[in-house]
Amino acid sequence: MLVLGIDVGKRELFVQLQDATGRSLGQRGPVANTPAGLQQVSDWVRKWTELAELHVVMEATNVYWERCAHYFQSLCCVVSVVNPAQIKYFARSVLRRGKTDAMDAELIARYGVVMHPGRWTPPSTALSDLKQLTREREAVLVRRTQEQNHLQALQDAHRASETVVKLTQQRLDLIVGQVVEIEAAMRALIEADELLSQQLKLLLSVPGFAFVAAATILAETVGFAHLDTGREMSAAAGMAPSPRQSGSKRGQGRISKTGNARLRRIAYLSALGASRSHSRMRTYYRHLRDTGKPAKVALVALGRKLLITGLAVVKSGQPYRDDFGRSQDGAGPTPTTAQPKT
Repeated sequence: MLVLGIDVGKRELFVQLQDATGRSLGQRGPVANTPAGLQQVSDWVRKWTELAELHVVMEATNVYWERCAHYFQSLCCVVSVVNPAQIKYFARSVLRRGKTDAMDAELIARYGVVMHPGRWTPPSTALSDLKQLTREREAVLVRRTQEQNHLQALQDAHRASETVVKLTQQRLDLIVGQVVEIEAAMRALIEADELLSQQLKLLLSVPGFAFVAAATILAETVGFAHLDTGREMSAAAGMAPSPRQSGSKRGQGRISKTGNARLRRIAYLSALGASRSHSRMRTYYRHLRDTGKPAKVALVALGRKLLITGLAVVKSGQPYRDDFGRSQDGAGPTPTTAQPKT
């Protein structure tokens, strides 16, 4: 199978085609990042191979990669969308010197040949729309905070222009209305999709998860489509333990933070609620605190546990039960939701 490495930019593409040994068969660029430009690339590749036998590799660069990935997916190519950090560290491992768009295309193709990245599967329309809605809500909330701070500063000033105060309040009212509208759209979208509705209901059974948190987790994990174990879940959120040890030196461990920052934030905020709930999640949190863990460390650990539990209930199709692991008669664990390996 041949590998096509694509360096994706906002307006232009650079591509390089390599065989299974890493030998370059040719390169093109710049090519317009448009349907017509993508057609030129696919026509050029057909000189060497059938598209069904082509492995296309690209970085997840902003949103610019999406048109390219969907195009080659529609042609039955094997498409891989790689985290830019993986390409960055791969470049270091091969001691690459210099950086141009053409060199990036060569590096991405080489990464595909050596590392064999996994196949990208496009999300459903519902999940794609849900992701846009949850991220738009997040952006609108940032603007709301800015306007609230601005209004507070005006109110604390010795003298504030009535016009400025009025305009600021109008913008704030508009933003509040947009948050309500976005959340209504999220609910309508999920209710219209049977699978999403079932997954949301399962997540909401976990202490600490409210509607927005559960919807965000589903959107950011693509409905847990590519996650099977607790290790994978914690790694995806950048909450996997990252030990620091070399020889006799023992550094302080921490979480890796090499993952989805939105998942980490949602997990932490959900842990705040779960730590106050009347559930085993609170018991777990109190146990960590009683053993000397700082509050923030305990909350991060609880957030990780919440994500793993969310994965378990969705994969099993069984809602969370607070008596999981407890026997009804004290003889053994209750047969219910299977927890993924951690």
